[in-house]
Amino acid sequence: AGERADIIKHHDNLKLEGDFQTKKTEQWKPGTREQMSKPKENLKPEGDFVKRDVQSYVQGEKSQIVRHEDNLKVQEGTIESSRKEFATHGERAEIVHRSDNLKVEGEFAKKEDTKWVAGERVQVVRREDNLYTEGKMEGRKVETWHKGERADMVKRADHLQIDGEFAKREHEEWHRGERSQLVTHQDNLKTEGEFEKRQVEAWKVGEKFGIIKRDDNLQPEGDFEKRPQHKWQPGDRVQVVRRDDNLQPEGEFAKRPDGKWAPGERANIVKRSDNLHPEGEFT
Repeated sequence: AGERADIIKHHDNLKLEGDFQTKKTEQWKPGTREQMSKPKENLKPEGDFVKRDVQSYVQGEKSQIVRHEDNLKVQEGTIESSRKEFATHGERAEIVHRSDNLKVEGEFAKKEDTKWVAGERVQVVRREDNLYTEGKMEGRKVETWHKGERADMVKRADHLQIDGEFAKREHEEWHRGERSQLVTHQDNLKTEGEFEKRQVEAWKVGEKFGIIKRDDNLQPEGDFEKRPQHKWQPGDRVQVVRRDDNLQPEGEFAKRPDGKWAPGERANIVKRSDNLHPEGEFT
């Protein structure tokens, strides 16, 4: 087997100074809710409020019937008809009763008024019977369930027979497989001289290249204007104008009662007596 190189741990010039700051664990606190601001309103209704007029139902008026004159006239002669007199508007013609030679003789038979009465039922007539049952009446037998009977198995004789012994499959046991032997051949290659290993060098701080500052022929003239440093001041806010309000609440304002937290009541634990006791020794 090959040799493992030794582990070399270099010295480190980096060290921690001061206390190590960990993340602060903040405790939970209920958040603060912003107060509700209700702006005042300067819109007010002026004058009386005009409501919708309640209209009552009135029967509509019917237009008058206009009868126009007719310019169509008969030029010559007159229109003759079998009837010379006609009924005028609004008058009914007289009823003319013709004489009849058919007369009713005797009294007129009207339909009798019958009242409802419950109907009568026919009496039940039972005939005599000469048929009689002899002996006891056999009812249906209540049978209990029983397991069914199976027919006997009939095995027929067989003239087919096996001659000789029956060769079964041999049962083989598991064995570990055999591995082929390793054959190491001789090698005619040999190393001459000493084997040079990698030199282990100690870690050193690297050298930094020196900084070369070139001369500069550019020079600013006059004073250099810097950015003026402004101090922070709160901004000017517009003055709040509060309008006068003629709406004032009357009476006391019912606030929500401040309920204090109290632990809830728990039901008493009832332990029932037990009549079960172990007898003998517990193994």
